[in-house]
Amino acid sequence: MSLTNLTEEEKNILLQLSYIDLPTDIWVSDQAPITIGDFLSEVDLEQREVQKERFTNIDTFLKNNPDSPLHNIELVQYQNHNPTNYNNSDVNSKTKSESGFVGYGFKDSEGNATAVFRGSEDMKDPVHFDTDWKSNIKAGIGYEIQQQREADAFYQKLTTGLDGQVLLLGHSKGGNLATYVYVNNLGDKVVAYVLNGAPIYWNNLTDEQKKALRGDRYTFVVYEGDVVSQTGVAPYVDKIVEIKKDPSEYMLGEDKDFFYPHYETSAEFDENGNYKNFREGTSLPRATSNVIMLKLTELVDKFKLAYHIGKAMAEATMKVIHSIQKGIEKAANYIKEQIITYVKKTIKAGMDLIKAVGDYFDNLVKDVTSFVINIIKKLGGYFPVEPYLRVNLDRLYYYAQRLERIKRRVSALNDQIDSLYWEVDLLDMRHVLSADILTSFTYRLNQNINYLNTAARLLESSETKLVGKARIIR
Repeated sequence: MSLTNLTEEEKNILLQLSYIDLPTDIWVSDQAPITIGDFLSEVDLEQREVQKERFTNIDTFLKNNPDSPLHNIELVQYQNHNPTNYNNSDVNSKTKSESGFVGYGFKDSEGNATAVFRGSEDMKDPVHFDTDWKSNIKAGIGYEIQQQREADAFYQKLTTGLDGQVLLLGHSKGGNLATYVYVNNLGDKVVAYVLNGAPIYWNNLTDEQKKALRGDRYTFVVYEGDVVSQTGVAPYVDKIVEIKKDPSEYMLGEDKDFFYPHYETSAEFDENGNYKNFREGTSLPRATSNVIMLKLTELVDKFKLAYHIGKAMAEATMKVIHSIQKGIEKAANYIKEQIITYVKKTIKAGMDLIKAVGDYFDNLVKDVTSFVINIIKKLGGYFPVEPYLRVNLDRLYYYAQRLERIKRRVSALNDQIDSLYWEVDLLDMRHVLSADILTSFTYRLNQNINYLNTAARLLESSETKLVGKARIIR
């Protein structure tokens, strides 16, 4: 029996295993494949204690089911990108990642493979809160996150040269990762099984991808009472499973745990490896939740659109101001045209809005240009250059060197002032602009440096010639 014929209990066992870490000195980039039994034997005491229930469940299942294909499959790929002692990304890749992604790649003897993705870990741990839960919010409102990209890269590496079928498995956030990989590789021989998964952002999907999530190659199972699977639009629930405990047991009392229905360990299986109690399809509350979440996603999309346009306008404004005060009029006009094109394409705006954006930047150019001219007038209109210096040749070279050092300092200061454009708000912009103008005339320093060096060389040459002629006259 191959990976394509695993029972639901065997898939659940692999999902439980996805929360167990391997020591970094066990798995390296050129590690030879190991069986699940070997995997368990390498788990250290810390993991055995932290993952006691899962470890016991896996060990017990393997002992009680000697004919299970889980005995024969091998771990061929493992990546742990948690910011903990178990991180092995600095061993397996050129750059160390601390995204929180953890993936397991198994293969069988028939050329099939499965990629198993870990879900979110303990949110009370600051390490996992930063890596998993913050990015959960981003993924929940439709932004592509690093863990999704790393999951797809993991899949691509696992399936290179593979002829058989690929099974994607994921629980919770791992389900979101599995779904992301699935919808982005529909042309491959890939199927997915997701348990209590965080739904992928519905409005980002194409019609083909939405259809594929409702198809036979994708299975979405939820436990009764699970809330994570209801945090997004998921009109593709295949099965709702009853859990071991009654709500009164996990909602009340000293040992209450509101997340109990979410754990992959909270359901029971029959002797054939199927869930004991379940019903096919979704439920009315979940269908209602989908309608509500769909409306919320529309609001989120509008907010995201307004945010992106506002951010683009703000960045363009800074660039236009910077270009004008540097005297690059063509650059300012180019930026204006680019932002108009962006707004037009992004929201398919009408002529009134396009004209308003154009007028805004036209007025900006006029106002900033006028402001720059007024400051220059207040500064005297120009920086006067001394017409001549009554010094000897050594002093000329000395002054040139001093001005060279001043120019380097002014250039460094000017670079620092340039970076402030992206840090200050519009109320402080005039102060930054004033400072920038005062440090933007390094070309005059160059003129003085060239003048001093040239004058020194010419005088030195003329002096040498005069001395030579004087000697001849003598």
